[in-house]
Amino acid sequence: MLGPSFLEIVPLGGLGEFGMNLMLYRWGQDCLVVDAGMMFPGAEHLGVEVVIPNLSFLESCGVLHGVILTHGHDDHIGALPFLLARHDIPVYGTPFTLALAQRRLAEHDLERTPALRPLPEKGLRLGPFGIETLAVAHSIPQAVMLILRTPVGTLVHTADFKLDPTPLDGVGTDLGRLARLGDEGVLAVLSDSTNAERSGFTPGERSVAHALDGLLASAERRVFVTTFSSNIHRMQQVADLAARHERKIALVGSSMLEQAEAAEQLGLLQFAPGARVDAEQAMNLPPERSLLLITGSQGEPLSALARVAVDRHREVAVQDGDLVIHSARVIPGNEKSIGRMVNHLARRGAEIVTEAEAPVHVSGHPAQEELKIVLRLLRPKFLIPIHGEYRQLRAHARIGRQAGLGERGVIVAESGDVLALNSDTCSTVDRVSVGHVFIDATLGEVDHGVLRDRRQIAGDGIVVPVVALDREGGMLNATPEIATCGFLSGTEGSEILEEASRALAESLSEASLEERTDEGVLKAKIQADLKRFLKRRTQRRPLIVPVIVEL
Repeated sequence: MLGPSFLEIVPLGGLGEFGMNLMLYRWGQDCLVVDAGMMFPGAEHLGVEVVIPNLSFLESCGVLHGVILTHGHDDHIGALPFLLARHDIPVYGTPFTLALAQRRLAEHDLERTPALRPLPEKGLRLGPFGIETLAVAHSIPQAVMLILRTPVGTLVHTADFKLDPTPLDGVGTDLGRLARLGDEGVLAVLSDSTNAERSGFTPGERSVAHALDGLLASAERRVFVTTFSSNIHRMQQVADLAARHERKIALVGSSMLEQAEAAEQLGLLQFAPGARVDAEQAMNLPPERSLLLITGSQGEPLSALARVAVDRHREVAVQDGDLVIHSARVIPGNEKSIGRMVNHLARRGAEIVTEAEAPVHVSGHPAQEELKIVLRLLRPKFLIPIHGEYRQLRAHARIGRQAGLGERGVIVAESGDVLALNSDTCSTVDRVSVGHVFIDATLGEVDHGVLRDRRQIAGDGIVVPVVALDREGGMLNATPEIATCGFLSGTEGSEILEEASRALAESLSEASLEERTDEGVLKAKIQADLKRFLKRRTQRRPLIVPVIVEL
């Protein structure tokens, strides 16, 4: 630890990677945490549900005065339950952010009731840190930029934002206040780098309405719109357009319903009287009079739209001539799953529109010209790019240098770097232990050694269902065989596995041809069906690795 003349900035996640955003500010023994996010695992992380930052440094860093949440996306709040399980500290955020955080925390059996406190309009003081907020436009309501008054000077932590000139809710970034901050003097800016490689400006959210309006005007049958469930502004636009075109709207998917409920309770989302129906009612209406807002924009195999695409949703179906609007960005790594889903929708006769065909989605992050405006208004002595992979951080650094900050005025750091800042200098002086902590379905941590073992036997053993299918027709050639390791043994185990095999065969015989011929969807179905059966019969959760054999 450095002397009290330096402010230390320690990113424990979110620099050089997307997700797991967690920033620590430390003055002597006094510490402040900004955000506590997670990321979703890759395909190689068998049995892992979420990935969070390594929080071990917080055990000995000093006195934690609190956590400030900038907004409610999972990459900023998803690790909060794990942080609060170790540290009894208050959490501050806007009402919608706290509502989403509370839902996350309710999924965990914490020993203490977390102290969730609204951010005061006039700001607050935690130890040596004065915290003020500035409302910003983003792809979720009530996002804020932080103004940190520290012993060495004023810092601006932008978090995620964009300079939308006409935000849907009327809450945009106050450029005048940024200019006044610049006049007062800003020591350092820690700024969003997600779109630092994109030229120009990020279009405003209202620009989506024009494209959606035109599509609804020409649609002759039922319309499906899929987007991120946290994008309440997009949800409001779709609801308003549905009413304008005399369509009833239904929300489909658990996360869509949950986020809408939280937003409605806070007055952030409103439906016209009588405009909203449930999914079953929407399907019973004349096709030209219904619109369904549905989850599954990333093609997740068990999401609502993915199940609709293979005709396996209990209440909703896509029919010939229906319009499906994909109003969301494609998260890197999800291209194949989205592509499969789109192909299934096309087989059902649906017309699919993505942002490649029409401007039906806009980003929630600033492009290059917006980053330049922020730097011109704040005129900081130092720029520290945050939120992005290394190439985005470097692209943002180039913008900073072009703005006149010079080589010493821009510090490209990665997660684990310790930055020392005072009124004259900012540099990387040390590194701390960081990394990925894997959390499995039981909400317990899984270290790298266990993860390697899990690839062979899993936490509760491993179950390998071997399903032989006819290459042409996708029909079962025989009853599935189930092999296990470290799961069940003895006569009782054999009986349960025989039951599981018969149950799986019955489930697969009822599956549609598209489900049986799409390997990704089929494996997800086998995993879900076996997981449900084995949990009910054994109260255990083995790792299930389906093997599909085509004959």
